[in-house]
Amino acid sequence: MNPSIKPFLNCSLFQNIPDNIIEEVLSEAEQTIYKPGQKLIEKGTVPSGLFIIESGTASIYNEDILLAELGSMAIMGESFLADGIATATILAKDELKAVEIKKDKFYSLSQKYPALVFNIFTINFQRLRNSNNAALQEARTREEKLEHLVQIRTKELNETMEELKATNNELSITRDNLIETQKFRDQFLANMSHEIRTPMNAIVGLTNLLTKSPLTELQDKYLKVIKKSGENLLVIINDILDLAKIEAGKMELENVPFPLISVIHNVQVILNLKTEEKGIAFNTDIDPQIPEYVFGDETRFTQVIMNLAGNAIKFTEKGAVTISAKLLDIDGDYYQIRFGVKDTGIGIPADRIEKIFESFGQASADTTRKFGGTGLGLTISKQLVEMHDSRLQVTSTKNVGSEFFFVIKYKVAAAPQSDELDAMGQAFDVSDKIILLVEDNEFNQMVAVDTLQDLFPGIKVDIAENGTEAVAKVEANEYSFILMDIQLPDFDGFEITRRIRKMNKHDLRICAMTASVTKERVEECFEAGMNDYMMKPFSPDVLREKVIRNING
Repeated sequence: MNPSIKPFLNCSLFQNIPDNIIEEVLSEAEQTIYKPGQKLIEKGTVPSGLFIIESGTASIYNEDILLAELGSMAIMGESFLADGIATATILAKDELKAVEIKKDKFYSLSQKYPALVFNIFTINFQRLRNSNNAALQEARTREEKLEHLVQIRTKELNETMEELKATNNELSITRDNLIETQKFRDQFLANMSHEIRTPMNAIVGLTNLLTKSPLTELQDKYLKVIKKSGENLLVIINDILDLAKIEAGKMELENVPFPLISVIHNVQVILNLKTEEKGIAFNTDIDPQIPEYVFGDETRFTQVIMNLAGNAIKFTEKGAVTISAKLLDIDGDYYQIRFGVKDTGIGIPADRIEKIFESFGQASADTTRKFGGTGLGLTISKQLVEMHDSRLQVTSTKNVGSEFFFVIKYKVAAAPQSDELDAMGQAFDVSDKIILLVEDNEFNQMVAVDTLQDLFPGIKVDIAENGTEAVAKVEANEYSFILMDIQLPDFDGFEITRRIRKMNKHDLRICAMTASVTKERVEECFEAGMNDYMMKPFSPDVLREKVIRNING
């Protein structure tokens, strides 16, 4: 049956899709009328295809709890694209007419018309954003409830000494609740890391690959929106996870040589486009006595300077932003350096200075509405600076500008003689190399294989979709390197690695691909017998480095 396309022009799946393509897609679909209470999608199963409601209302249930209702032109079941199971049951509320595009037919159509995939990305980005906003609101609510509970308990303790024993018992209960709350938060953050980073890996990876393919002007426009949205969402996700790791004491600083001056210039290069768009100057003022290389944590130092400079640019409409580095003292090999980020922006009222360093805190509600942001950047920067045995300070005058500054003592390091990775890469011969990719998600397989073949033309990639298949392939073949996902359908990447090592495959290097890179997770990787790890979503540069370093030993 080929229904009229007119009602479907308002469906988000078909935004900016020509009528003839919509008609072709609908001709491949099956139209079904569901009676009230009839099931379209069952929780715990992979949907058979993509559903579009033509008329009527669908109800979404988790057990017996109604979560939401969907109306005409809503789409359902897109989790089948990643072989993901449905997390809720969907029933017809009243008589419902729907069209269903089966999985195999949709894959075929999406290959012909990539714009369908773009629209699916757009729909899922909005859902991810809504989910993230809900998670932030839940965190704020829990924090407020916890503060309220502590206030109540403190008041009860002060009211009477006779109630001390009873109050102490209540505090014990509260302590247990706090422990449970901490466990819940840790589990929640771990789950969020996996559940959001896994689809984000596919989205970011496919976006990077699409930028290298021929695109129409409209597709290029959509792709830039997707890429920018993905980058913004990853910043929020990383901020939340970083804050959780710091508060839980699970973040440790590295102490390796890094190019201090280059880091500052790199931040300037990265953020320079934003200052050009706003028409403000972006300067650096670096003391010539500061050493080029020092021992420290390049990633966390960059994060602090990037946060402070990004904030300065965001709140400055005219004038300039300046990153400064001034030498204060030299004690043998140790250089005491004052770092500052100064702007001519809106400034901060004196009574709001301390507020800006609190989690989710900004100078005012109006600041959040006008300039956006989660309010986590300064909190994270403050705690990272404190991990360097320093203190993040600020001087500010409203409507004149602000300067955030801190002092760190770094030990000077020798500059590297040559770029080891580039030298290894130039001599890297892939003609006889075979990589085994252990990954169950179809989209992540596509991203990894296409990125590997783009980075190393001619390299061979074999795929195992589960642990059983991976072990069998390692027994039957000789591989140069293994990229190992951690969460798989039958048994996890740790168990697969242990089984491979029992085959006396001790020289075969294995790199974990994981959405969580906490200290505990990294230690678990190495204890299982892995040689390296890589966080998802990964960039092409990181993947290139892992492959070259591991295959070259």
